[in-house]
Amino acid sequence: MSYNCIRIERERNGFSVKATDPAIEEANRKRRDNDGPSEWKDPNVEFSFDTKEQVLAFVEKAIDIALPADEYSSAFDKLAKEAMKA
Repeated sequence: MSYNCIRIERERNGFSVKATDPAIEEANRKRRDNDGPSEWKDPNVEFSFDTKEQVLAFVEKAIDIALPADEYSSAFDKLAKEAMKA
């Protein structure tokens, strides 16, 4: 899974939603700078849902958390977003 993403997969008995948790990523960053917890933790979290409606309700509320609009994984992402506004 890539940086800052939400991934939805259809399972045999429902749906799986995987997302990056920005709070865990921040703790990992602090750890790297010797300012946080001693153990690295996988920032990818997974949730299981029974229905499409549950998935959509979750994604609608989680999208701004998992995919913040003000962070860019690269300078090119920022340039592309700015170009789309023109």
